[in-house]
This record gives sequence, C-alpha cells and structure tokens, in this order.
Amino acid sequence: MQKKLIALAVAGLMSAPAFAQSNVTIYGVVDFGYQWTGDSRTSGVDSRSALDSGNSAGNRLGFKGTEDLGNGLKASFVYETGIVGDTSGSNGLWGGAGARQSYLALSGNFGTVALGRQYTPAHAMLAGNIDPFGFGKGTVAAISNVYISPARLDNLVAYVSPSFGGFNVVAAYTNNAAGDETVENDRGTGGLAAGDARAWAIAPTYKNGPVYVALNVHQIRGNATSLTTDSVTKAWDLGGTYDFGVVKLGAVYGITDVEDVVKHKQWAVTAAVPVGAAGKVQASFVRRKSEIDGGDDARVSQWGLGYEHALSKRTAVYTAYSDINNKGAADDGFYAASTGNATTGNIASGNYQRGFNLGIRHSF
Repeated sequence: MQKKLIALAVAGLMSAPAFAQSNVTIYGVVDFGYQWTGDSRTSGVDSRSALDSGNSAGNRLGFKGTEDLGNGLKASFVYETGIVGDTSGSNGLWGGAGARQSYLALSGNFGTVALGRQYTPAHAMLAGNIDPFGFGKGTVAAISNVYISPARLDNLVAYVSPSFGGFNVVAAYTNNAAGDETVENDRGTGGLAAGDARAWAIAPTYKNGPVYVALNVHQIRGNATSLTTDSVTKAWDLGGTYDFGVVKLGAVYGITDVEDVVKHKQWAVTAAVPVGAAGKVQASFVRRKSEIDGGDDARVSQWGLGYEHALSKRTAVYTAYSDINNKGAADDGFYAASTGNATTGNIASGNYQRGFNLGIRHSF
C-alpha cells in the first residue's frame, strides 16, 4: 500500500502544471572521491582516510525555471538543497530543503530583482572567478580555508543592474541575515552567528574579454559574531583576473574588520593553466593576518595545487593537495585554518592542516 501511495504521489507531481512546462529544469551535482587529511593541530588526532561525497562541489538537487510575462518581463526561481550522498539524508551543514539557495526573481530592461536566500556578491567574485578551486565549493585547496568571506545570506533583497559595456553593479540588503542558523566556522559566513543581523552589500564589476575586475563592500550589523550581540563587521574585497590564454592569473586583497574583536587582513594569488582541450592545472597561495584586540596576531597561510580533467561537458575527474601553516595565536586555535571539502567546510575536520583529494564529479 505504501509503495502505491508513493507512486501516486510521484505521478501527481509529474502531472502538475509546473512540471508540464518546458521551462522548469531539475538539476544537480553528484560528487564522490577519496579524501585524506592529516597533520592535525590537536595532539593525538590521527590522520583521516575515507571515501567522501561532495569533495570538489557540494552534492545537490535543485529546481529552477523561468516564465515569460510579456513586455520584456520574466519571472524566475531557484530552489536548491544539499545532499550528503555517501550516507543518507540532506547535507547537515546547509540545513534542510532549500538551504543552499531559495529565491524568486523578476527581470527586465531595468535589470533583476531577487528575493530569498542567495549567494553574496563576494562569493560570486571569489568562487565564480578568482579561485580556480571554487572557493567554499572547492576541494581541500580552496582558498576559503583561509580567506574569510560570507557565502550566503538569508532573506536577501538583491538588485543586479544591466551590463553597460561589461560594467554592472549588484546591491543587496537583509535585516535577518542568518535566520535560525548556528554557524560554527568562518569558512561559510565570515563569523556570522544566529540572530537578527542586518547586512548590506554593493559590488561593482567589470568583465570584458580577458579582463575581470570586481570590488565588494559589505557591512553586517547586529549579531555579527558569536563573541558579541551588538557588533559591526565591515568588509571590502578588491580582486580580478586576466586570461593570457596560456594561463589565467588572479589576485584578491581584502579586509574584514569585526568591531572591537578582530581585523582580518587577507590576500591570495591564483593561477589556472589549460592542458589541452579538456585539462586544467590549478594553483593558489593565500595568506591571512588576524589582528586580535587585546591578543597576539594569528597568521595563516596555505598553498594548493590541483588538476581537473573534463571527460565530457558534465563529467570531470579531479585531484588536489593543500598545506596550511598556522602561526602565532592561530597555532593555539584562535582564527586558525584547517582543511576540509565542499560539503563539510572545515567543521569537524579534526583541525587538519594538510589534505588530498581524488574524485569524480557529474553535473546533470
């Protein structure tokens, strides 16, 4: 009886009007591979060796679609949730259904206005353009192991201007940036904790041919860190890339200043070298100095090297290695960096400072 009910439910969903439209797409990522992590900062913690999911890109299932409203207007949506894959259930790091992204947008000649849980402009700059490993959604070598920046914000109202000769601007605001989340690490949110935090961001971007330049400025006010309930975090990042054909070089510099707590000064340089028509060598070096109020500085650096080879437009194999160096206060755990992957970030990673990935990723 239960199987019959499930079958009827699935049949009902597939026959619903939304699924009958050709402009609704089901998409996702399935990523599995071997991961080794070692050199723990914690005494007595052994290295870890396992088959993991979501090593280079978080496993996910999503739905997206558009509707032409006429007069140049279009409505669109994205609803995306993380999936563990190698065990069962949804990805606990990103919460429940729709926790990766969930927004509704209206587009026209004026640009695009989107409402809901979305990527930040800083994440779009770092993950989509500068970090060859993907920043936050990347392997053990992602620069987000060290470079602090928020990835997503809840309840966000975002505006994306039309492109004028390659130049456009993104502006965003939320008065409840973290909702009911509890975030334990800097990799995902730059220290944002649960609470009624207000945040805004503005990001002008220029992209034309081989040139890409972007500036991100954002501020979080309220429950901006787990250390205080009334703090202001001010941040800016300036970065860009240039594609020479034989190599694509990138660089970024940024400051994240948490009022009366800590100031992070951070930078990274990256490179991606094409190998034939399907291969790509990836390399990066990232450094952060955290100036802690009333304490010693925490100094962190990481170098990473990797290779990715496309077997088709949707399937790729990859490998990566990274080595992290924690000095000063970071050696005692204050704003220390550790390696992880796109699914776990550096939560529960055992404070490992070295990592290796070898896996395969399929997008559908």
